[in-house]
Amino acid sequence: MPRASRITQAGVLHHVISRGNANQDLFRDIDDNRKYLALLREAVSQFPLYVYNYALTKNTVHLLVEPKQDGMLSKAMESVTREYAKYFNQKYNSIGHVFAGRFKSFAVQPDQFFLACSRYIDLNPVNHELVKEAKDYNFSGYGVLAFGHEGEYAVDQHDLYKALGGTDHDRQLVYRSLVHQYLGAELDLENRKSGILGSKEFKTLVKSGANVKDVKFKKGL
Repeated sequence: MPRASRITQAGVLHHVISRGNANQDLFRDIDDNRKYLALLREAVSQFPLYVYNYALTKNTVHLLVEPKQDGMLSKAMESVTREYAKYFNQKYNSIGHVFAGRFKSFAVQPDQFFLACSRYIDLNPVNHELVKEAKDYNFSGYGVLAFGHEGEYAVDQHDLYKALGGTDHDRQLVYRSLVHQYLGAELDLENRKSGILGSKEFKTLVKSGANVKDVKFKKGL
């Protein structure tokens, strides 16, 4: 992953990916999923992050997050992975690494790519054939964002999500429509190419080390 994408500024969106070591399953039962989310709640209360979306599949964690203070992303993720690894090894009487190294993070340009990244996360369980439709998967933020369900984790609402409609019902309706119009493989390709999800202007600024959190870019999907 390019070094430039590991930025620590408050207010910068990140798509975080954390995988099981040697592709081992991180979540073997429902209790494992719930334990991870409980640890995530604890971590973001101590190291403040907004969590806008998530999906826990068998061997991978996807998060769409925004640190509220500089440097909080790494601290929060290190706390979650450390404590979950302890839990996992104790429960399954195993030793060694649980996660495949340090988490990956991709800086995300909000104006154009926030919703695209959120949609990609929602469709991950579908693309991995865990369910036929995103609405059928319990351990993601889709049910909260698309239907207003209570869900396993109460995700935060980004301003761009709020702008989808004047009421919760309107936002949910528009969000469902956007998710079903999206081809997730294209976003995955963007992530793998550069480690930065955004326009050429955004990528140039991130690679230069400039402060990008207050920069306004051309809006659109």
